[in-house]
Amino acid sequence: MYKIELVGIDKAYEKDLQVIDNLNLKIEEGSFTILVGPSGCGKSTTLRMIAGLEQESDGEIFISGKSMHNIEPGDRDIAMVFQNYALYPTMTVRDNIEFGLKNNKIPKVERNQRIQEICDILGISEYLARKPQSLSGGQRQRVALARAMVKKPSVFLMDEPLSNLDAKLRNQIRTELIELHRKLKTTFVYVTHDQVEALSMGTHIVLLNKGKIMQQGPPLEIYNDPQNIFTAQFIGSPPMNILHAKDFSYLDGFDERVEYVGFRPEHGQISKIRSVNPSQEGLELAGQINTYEILGSEILYKIETKYGSINLKTFDMREVYEGRVSILISNDKLCYFDRDENRIYEKAVPRDQKICS
Repeated sequence: MYKIELVGIDKAYEKDLQVIDNLNLKIEEGSFTILVGPSGCGKSTTLRMIAGLEQESDGEIFISGKSMHNIEPGDRDIAMVFQNYALYPTMTVRDNIEFGLKNNKIPKVERNQRIQEICDILGISEYLARKPQSLSGGQRQRVALARAMVKKPSVFLMDEPLSNLDAKLRNQIRTELIELHRKLKTTFVYVTHDQVEALSMGTHIVLLNKGKIMQQGPPLEIYNDPQNIFTAQFIGSPPMNILHAKDFSYLDGFDERVEYVGFRPEHGQISKIRSVNPSQEGLELAGQINTYEILGSEILYKIETKYGSINLKTFDMREVYEGRVSILISNDKLCYFDRDENRIYEKAVPRDQKICS
């Protein structure tokens, strides 16, 4: 069942400034859906239209099967968590959390019960008498989450809620949000530009660029099966290596539609010898290691080849390579794209490869 549906949504601030272009999106009930993409792609605008904080130029939005046309934000059964917390500085933590419940005329006994329950879950019960300015960034974000959760909405909307936190705290609260979603079993819609957040948190990812959906699906599907070069290079760190197929013109057998060849950094096997595995079919490259980064559980290499720089990731910590190396990418790990940068799924490279020196 779909909790939220966007049908033919357009959003333009001016005649020549189209932010969202004919967006059609269905968000399943109970999912943790991530809207991800570069700055200016329309993800926050989409979230604000769902919340009713922005008016769509065209199209229609449905929540729980009901049209949101002319429905005020407060009547949409949603709660929103903002990047800047949006707490009232003169109120205590309790008053901030309770404010919406009072406006909705929830009885005092039930208000107290809800506040205690949510604060216990988020570990902020001891801060109820404090003002926001006496709390750390992570504590303030938990208060903002509590204020949203206490309303028991059917949809949580979150607009880059972790971007103001330091890396360690961001990782901690990211894990807490995953656990929170599993406990509440409520629909979460979360906006971020951070693909690590998208891959680690979401049950469903919607990748946007210039107001259009480039690809959507479960995290592993988005990562392992990119439908275009934009997805291949936005999702993944380091991104997928993309090489021009025409540079391999000495090979016979390329499908004439193939313009680009790509592979993930972890799919390249590195070796000092000229053939990593002579019996294995694949594309071999030769190159010079420019730099390497030892990251504890993995090593990242930047390698210069005659076809351009590539990134390689290895989890073998027994040896650090330097100088000239050979890289083998097996045929089943290669991705092919046409001149419009869309994926071609047929095998396109011949079986017999030689090293590209």
